[in-house]
Amino acid sequence: MKVLHDVHLAHQAKMGQYNNKTLPASYYAPAVEYQAVRENALLVDYSHMSIVSVTGEDAWALVNYCVSADVATLRDEQALYSLILNEAGFLRGDVYILCAEEGYYLLTENMTSTEVVACLQQALGKAEELDIQEMPEIHVLDDAGWGAMLLEGPYAWEILAERYGFDVVGLPYHEFMQTSEELILLRCGKHGEYAYLMVGEQAALAELWLKLLETGEKFQLKAGGLDYQHIVRIENPCWDALDASRNPVELQLQWAIEYGKEDFIGKTAVEAISHNGVTRKLIGIIPLAPGAEISVNDKVLVDKKVVGEIIKSVYSPARHSFIALAMIDAAWAYSDIPGFILQTTHGDIAAMTHNLPFLYNLSMRVSPTEHSFIDATKPRYAE
Repeated sequence: MKVLHDVHLAHQAKMGQYNNKTLPASYYAPAVEYQAVRENALLVDYSHMSIVSVTGEDAWALVNYCVSADVATLRDEQALYSLILNEAGFLRGDVYILCAEEGYYLLTENMTSTEVVACLQQALGKAEELDIQEMPEIHVLDDAGWGAMLLEGPYAWEILAERYGFDVVGLPYHEFMQTSEELILLRCGKHGEYAYLMVGEQAALAELWLKLLETGEKFQLKAGGLDYQHIVRIENPCWDALDASRNPVELQLQWAIEYGKEDFIGKTAVEAISHNGVTRKLIGIIPLAPGAEISVNDKVLVDKKVVGEIIKSVYSPARHSFIALAMIDAAWAYSDIPGFILQTTHGDIAAMTHNLPFLYNLSMRVSPTEHSFIDATKPRYAE
């Protein structure tokens, strides 16, 4: 097996399109993959990520201007989550920025490499203003045979510790290490779980994929596809491409913006949006009637007046009910408020807003020093 794609075809994975790339949509039924990521561990091909390196003496100035976070806070083997905005202050994508000795790696799920490079080239048009003396080198690594895969779930750390030792367990959030296969291993996560992203040459990833599945059998590890995110990204919301027509203030993502930076693409616009306020904001919402269904575009009412609409909805197996994300008039966009009515195709149902995230994950209760999936001397789950 030379690349991950060959592995998936050999194991009859159901394939789909993500960020203009063909990857597994699923290996098993949705319930199986969901249970794995929430209770054990799930291994997923993440090669839909665009992977771009920016190296050179002035790489920092270029990368820092393209993203909303402050790259100056990064040191070697540290990472940062950030947004990439357009000049109007709306979202183009989100990105992990990894700081290495030679420069930076930009990893994004929702922008193509062409779009990332275009953003960097746009910034280079201001090279003099950014005090870029030496033009950084930009390389598209996913087009050069790189890929990524994600191991995610409450016992992801224990599986990787069997292969790489205790260094994995001690790896802080948003830091990375080099593996014996010359892969980058980043501790990250968007869904409230222990999560580790492995990035590098496809041949090394394909070999590791098979070895991890073998190691992970006793942990009930499953291979999966990206469709599981339809559920987990509402239970533990994070930005995705469905929100591309919205700004960070509406989506309550201002925590991902460093307004104190001197400048970045979209800063003037997003500052104005933040100062002027928005008419609607994102909030969680749940039905109060058992078994009630919620759908996208259902209207949210207060006193028979429409104050918002559902933009994402899913049945949550963990909560045994539908949950949803709604854009609601700012005056009503507060957590844990009853008194709402959802106008659905099945009739009107009572609802209340809900604090995000919707779940308190098992990963938040499992401690590598106290628990183990396979060590009988330690409890498997937190009490």
